Amino acid sequence: MTLSQARRNQLIIAAISSVLLATLWAVGDLPRSMNYALPFVIAALWVPAFLAHKQRDGGLVWNAFFGVLGIAVIGVIVRAVWLIGRS
Repeated sequence: MTLSQARRNQLIIAAISSVLLATLWAVGDLPRSMNYALPFVIAALWVPAFLAHKQRDGGLVWNAFFGVLGIAVIGVIVRAVWLIGRS
């Protein structure tokens, strides 16, 4: 996969995920901490798309950074969905 294809795929994923998270944020009755966390999660979805050239280099530090960022995003999303489902 070339750099432009990887960037295109990441931009598509970030755009769709951002729309879904914004809908979740608008519709869900979330605690204040989640209302503050979701904008950072939405912004974090766009970081890999903008730094696709760093992913392409394959450095261990960058791969670890993107892995931790992905785990944090998934953790916040699961927590938000769990809080909405609980209420």
